[in-house]
Amino acid sequence: MIEAKELQRAYQMIKASKGVLIIGHLRPDGDALSSISALRLIAERSGEKTIAFAEGSHPKTFNYLPGFNTILSSVDMLKEKYGKVFFWREVFNLIIVVDCGSLIRTGLSKEILEFQSGGGKVIEFDHHPRIDEYADLELRDSKLSSTAELIYNFTVINNIKLDKNLADCILTGIMSDTGKLLYPSASQATMKASSAALAAGARYAKILQAVSGDKSLAVMRLWGLVLDRVQLNSNYQMAIALVTRKDINDIFPGDQLKTALESELFSDLISFLSNYTGVRAVMLLYEDGRGYVKGSLRSTADGYFVDKLARALGGGGHERASGFAVLGKLENKQDIWRVT
Repeated sequence: MIEAKELQRAYQMIKASKGVLIIGHLRPDGDALSSISALRLIAERSGEKTIAFAEGSHPKTFNYLPGFNTILSSVDMLKEKYGKVFFWREVFNLIIVVDCGSLIRTGLSKEILEFQSGGGKVIEFDHHPRIDEYADLELRDSKLSSTAELIYNFTVINNIKLDKNLADCILTGIMSDTGKLLYPSASQATMKASSAALAAGARYAKILQAVSGDKSLAVMRLWGLVLDRVQLNSNYQMAIALVTRKDINDIFPGDQLKTALESELFSDLISFLSNYTGVRAVMLLYEDGRGYVKGSLRSTADGYFVDKLARALGGGGHERASGFAVLGKLENKQDIWRVT
């Protein structure tokens, strides 16, 4: 648990800064985008100049978040607008990194370290287990459901009013990372934060639609194919689903391919698979097109911890939601799937 004085210190650093760059992770999801938006609102209330950045495509379903269209999506855009790191410090002297897990997931690891070496300060807000230790102030609690829940705690400790826009951000991040409050990570404290956001005017129907995503015919075709080949391991009470590169290429040809992989498609699918009766964990394997098979692991409400398996395969994550990547491809021989 993060001490109140650390949350208060972070707020003082924000209010004392001359400008803030807020950074989310590569290919940001709902929690990252909503956390960026929330901290941006808080900083701007104090009169700070803010810049927001997250490398990669931003899911359009979250375009109702305040400032969504001004979140820069490429390093080139950031450098074109603000020049080299030396000139950054003339615009802002504080960087806030949200929901990244590791420094490399910012897409700006070299630039952030150079910014620090020149006297700039870095605050990290995160709910993932620590991988890198680099921030001047690290606000991390891996027992929380989401970074948005951490930011809610930040608002409470610092007596920051939860208005409708900020409430939208908090509830979006929580619902995104808890599978619409269905994952075991949704604790009593998570429900309290969600209730506070709703009481402050968060648009539940809009957020539910955004988090659920708009499922195209192509997405439903892929889901149907995957569900048809789900295997159940009775010894470990685990449901295993597989998606080959050919599946993706056949259903999402051409330019749609990258979008399919970088969306919340697989997150939504593994959430759906966790509804199988008698299953205590789910594993989804898919080929990423770069020579790797990626695995996503999720524990059900009464399931077991999956992070040890992820770490054994070179990955990591939370006790009940983890992932890994192994070099190889998926092959089916005599109705038995293997990673080769």
